[in-house]
Amino acid sequence: MLRLFISLLSRLRADERGAVLINVAMVLLPLLTIAGVALDVSRITLAKQKLTDAVDAAGVAVGRHPELSTEDATTLAHSFVKTYYPSQLYGDLLGVTVVATGKQVDVTGTARVPMTLVQILGYKSVDITVSSMVLRQLRKIEVVMVLDNSGSMAGTRMTALKTSANTLVGALFGAETTSSFVKFGLVPFTAAVNVGATNIGAEWLDSAKLSPIHAEDIDIPAGKTLFDLFNGLKNVGWGGCVRARVGPSGYDLTDEPPDPGVGETLFVPYFAPDEPGTGNGPQGPGLGYQNDYLDDTSIPGDAAAKQRNWSKYIGASVPNLGFSPPLGPNYNCPASPILPLTNVKAKITSAINGMVAAGNTVIPEGIAWGWRVLSPDLPFPEGAPYSDSDTVKFLILLTDGENNVGGGSNYHNASLFSAFGFAASGHLGATDGSQARQVLDAKTAALCTSVKSQGIYVYTIALQVTDGATRTMLANCASAECPGGQCSYESPTAGALETVFTNIGLGINQLRVAR
Repeated sequence: MLRLFISLLSRLRADERGAVLINVAMVLLPLLTIAGVALDVSRITLAKQKLTDAVDAAGVAVGRHPELSTEDATTLAHSFVKTYYPSQLYGDLLGVTVVATGKQVDVTGTARVPMTLVQILGYKSVDITVSSMVLRQLRKIEVVMVLDNSGSMAGTRMTALKTSANTLVGALFGAETTSSFVKFGLVPFTAAVNVGATNIGAEWLDSAKLSPIHAEDIDIPAGKTLFDLFNGLKNVGWGGCVRARVGPSGYDLTDEPPDPGVGETLFVPYFAPDEPGTGNGPQGPGLGYQNDYLDDTSIPGDAAAKQRNWSKYIGASVPNLGFSPPLGPNYNCPASPILPLTNVKAKITSAINGMVAAGNTVIPEGIAWGWRVLSPDLPFPEGAPYSDSDTVKFLILLTDGENNVGGGSNYHNASLFSAFGFAASGHLGATDGSQARQVLDAKTAALCTSVKSQGIYVYTIALQVTDGATRTMLANCASAECPGGQCSYESPTAGALETVFTNIGLGINQLRVAR
């Protein structure tokens, strides 16, 4: 056809007779008709595929709820079809019908696709109908979203993340406010993870200085703890973050339940020390100390001694110096706490909407707590046993950058404070901080392997990540196979993020679909 068209144009270009226009019209009209048909067939094909995806998702949603009446099942199905089939893009949705029995669900959807060029042939629109038969598998799902809340997520990225995460929640819950089949958890992370200040006094917190890292950064007197140090400050309390369980036993890389008889398994309250200086913020005596919130210039000794001093905190007030993240003992601790697994939709959306971007990025600590939220053991025992074949567990990890604890070798801490303490303490490789990212990347990989070994599906999303090594690390972290297909995503723009979460929702929500 293309050769014929080119040959014809060549002859017409050379033909100077008056009848040429008539010949052109006679030849081009059928060609344009063919092109118009091809374009509209493409529109119909795309609309049918989108409607098929939407009807499949609706069948899955209804299939998980055998208790619904026909009316309620139809309402639920209609809401899912509208979510996954935007009629303004593909054509009006004419109707959705549902026939549900104890063993299967049949959903049928019909839409009207407007035509473009072939309207000249009398076809203004074409109706398409697709059906899906879903065999009921009454398995429950538990989903934890491990979401980067670091400072680079501020602005459009955080806005897009909240919208996209809520889209996923809506897709799995449908019109329900509570679910018998779906639970969600949320782990916002920065340089640490907030387990919730309301958990103070919990048996799994190190309230008696049993862990070997409890007094790692401050000279704590006998009979005192970091919680006493918080109580000594006038206008700030424990923010809810904890340290990673660093130590020779490697509990930071496990979901091993805490045991009061084994100090290493307990979670130490996070207390970022006041770094040396006048208390005016990231100035210091030309050395680059970041978290300088108390004036310790009168404290005797070198920088390390000033920083470790206990007495300077007692009766002191931490000023609001206007920095982000706020300076103080909760520096780099995310404002939003963990949400344990819940089947209440409003709790999930509220937690998502409350996220705030500030601080650095420590990916392995986010993964570790995502795993612990899915775990059936303490600190958050809401998860089903791993052996429960009726429950499928999912972990969704999103970050927009590489592991980063800042700092360097130009001052004695060698990094900013994080769940792993200061790099100078040796938990992140060489004490000058040069290996911090390398060690954190290795911990990320180890945790991903362990999580997947428990039968947990792992999805990863690299949101505008420019670093190639991090993109590769995230791709390797994801499961090899996931319901619906793709497990690892790269979102080049914040605007594309909702599509990624929609695709993940289609996968998670998928039952066995037969046609």
